[in-house]
Amino acid sequence: MNHSRTLVALVLSVAMQTATAAEKTTDIMHKVYDAIAYLLPLSVRNADAHSKWDKELIEEKLKVLTDASGTLVHHAEEEDAEFRLLARSFDRLVQDIGVSFRAQWPDYAYYSLMELTDHCVACHSRLPSQSQDLFGQRLMARMNADNIEPESRTLLYIATRQFDAALGMFEQQLADPALDPIEADYRGIMLRYLRLGISTGGSSERVAKFLDTYQKRTDLPYFIAHRLEHWRAALTKLAGSMDGSPDLGRARQIFDNATALTLAPGNRLRAVEDLVAARIMRTYLQAHPKASAAERGEIYYKLGIIALRTSEPEPAVPELEMLMAASIQSDPHGPYAKDAYGILEEYGYIHDEHLAKQTESRVMIDMAALKKQVF
Repeated sequence: MNHSRTLVALVLSVAMQTATAAEKTTDIMHKVYDAIAYLLPLSVRNADAHSKWDKELIEEKLKVLTDASGTLVHHAEEEDAEFRLLARSFDRLVQDIGVSFRAQWPDYAYYSLMELTDHCVACHSRLPSQSQDLFGQRLMARMNADNIEPESRTLLYIATRQFDAALGMFEQQLADPALDPIEADYRGIMLRYLRLGISTGGSSERVAKFLDTYQKRTDLPYFIAHRLEHWRAALTKLAGSMDGSPDLGRARQIFDNATALTLAPGNRLRAVEDLVAARIMRTYLQAHPKASAAERGEIYYKLGIIALRTSEPEPAVPELEMLMAASIQSDPHGPYAKDAYGILEEYGYIHDEHLAKQTESRVMIDMAALKKQVF
């Protein structure tokens, strides 16, 4: 799911043109913020908390987002093709959020709401830097996050693009002497920390410095110590590959080197190479919005493979599933489509439903429709 990052700015500007005099742009923006601030913490709560959801209040917040989307779609009818496409993308995203909450699928709700906050940040990128920096803080301040456990609070920081705060929480968890490195590895905390530090830009040196500190722990088993040593060397070696214009050829080379690095399928030794390659590929897609169907099919497929190889035990977002579906939709008759479909069948889940035996989750990813496209 690769929506444009300018949609909230468009929604708000359109809403300003059609709203009554009493309903200014800032009023609409505040309502959208309030909706996100209420819904986002719910998306990181565990299944035991579902019974406490206030369905009427959720519907009220969803209606705010739906109304904003409807305003945009209506206005887009008189605009150019690109604007109409942006409007449809925003509308689909809002629909996904609604389906996720009504079906009580928090993993998809979180994924979609992260996309929405990404659009909000894009809107704020047009404003002075101080306003950009305060966006996440202001949104987080509207949330009632006091009773949310630290790992879920970290997800909220990530979703509201407060990356430094999220990295700090990961570092605090990992540095805790009471948290055994094997348990931290099993829970995927170090992997999530590494992913965030590499993918968000400007944090590689911070990650390298923390790895230096973490390596000094005396309770590290060999396999973790060996992995950390490789990660640290790989960060230094590949630092230059993340600078400048994205080179798809270089991303392919790094991906292939990672694939050959270890025979063990679940070995996280290759994580730095994988995440650096993923960052380059994502940056390439952003820089080349009109990339060919073949390139997009390949990139989404390889991003999906990286997601599979670097996923934590209980991933916060359905990244593998969305990427493999995107690969098929981009190039359904290309060289990666059949493999992408097979991986979806073998590894894909939507809220505990195996995609090879799909029933309820078809509203998110329609396996039957994908199969018709591929075969």
